[in-house]
Amino acid sequence: MKKVSILILETAVIEAIADPHYMFKAVNQFLQMSGKPHLFEVQLVGLTRNVQLENSLYTVHVEKLLEEVEQTDLIFIPAISGDIPTALKLNEAFVPWIVEQYRNGAEVASLCIGAFLLASTGLLNGKKCSSHWNSANEFRAMFPDVELMDGSIITEEQGLYSSGEQIPTGPCCFTWWRNTQTGIPPYSHLNILQ
Repeated sequence: MKKVSILILETAVIEAIADPHYMFKAVNQFLQMSGKPHLFEVQLVGLTRNVQLENSLYTVHVEKLLEEVEQTDLIFIPAISGDIPTALKLNEAFVPWIVEQYRNGAEVASLCIGAFLLASTGLLNGKKCSSHWNSANEFRAMFPDVELMDGSIITEEQGLYSSGEQIPTGPCCFTWWRNTQTGIPPYSHLNILQ
């Protein structure tokens, strides 16, 4: 069973948490209905037990604190909102954990401008990345050592996945699953992955 850790970041976009959570849970439900075992253990991981988002409109109840997760197979970084430098500062405690998990074999996927947090780890230096087109100039200014791929829906390099918008949650999940299950390069037959 693959362990999936969805990070509950301060200033996260709620849909960027709910959508991947639903996708992985739905796969497990379909498998169960067909008499097969679950593929994913999905956990919401944060720095505190409750994280309020969108001016306290939503409260996300974290299932595991960061220090309680010893090992994971995939880290999902949701899109962040608001002032990007402020969001990165609020979430900087995640950075060493992400780096440690990646070095221990975890793969990391970011949605939309969650790529800023992924880039802040240094793991993307010298690699390709996708982020939202509206933040491209700010991304390049903050992370000149990362090759931002204009127009790419999803990029993947050495177990680091990023999507240009939040909408490709499904394709991003599928890309990771296909790559880990079959060894086939993600979307090798399509020109949406660069």
